[in-house]
Amino acid sequence: MLLRRIPDEPKRATHDAPQMSRRETPYGSVEVLHQGADLTAWRIEKDGEEIDPAMEVCDREDALVVLHGTLRMELAGSPPVDVHVGEVFVIPAGVPFRGYRWPRNGEPCIFAAVAPAGAEFTPH
Repeated sequence: MLLRRIPDEPKRATHDAPQMSRRETPYGSVEVLHQGADLTAWRIEKDGEEIDPAMEVCDREDALVVLHGTLRMELAGSPPVDVHVGEVFVIPAGVPFRGYRWPRNGEPCIFAAVAPAGAEFTPH
């Protein structure tokens, strides 16, 4: 089932799908695309955002796919990984992480994230 078109550029798409919740943070814009019984999906945009000084931990796996730009992922105990357009990255459950646009002075980064419904993200 197609819920909505996710644009491959920083401009907002125009469509007839209902608007889901969106929140702006200093670390990027987060929009809920789907919240169902089995999974939750988000559209996250990072453009001029700050790098979160704290890492987060998810109690379940979290899968990301980059739609525009490059996302740098930091996982505790591992070197940073740059995730490019079309690439998928899975954050293991229980591993502290953070992600941000790369390079810092580069273009916006837009990605979709999917986790099991009820997954909890907590500061680390």
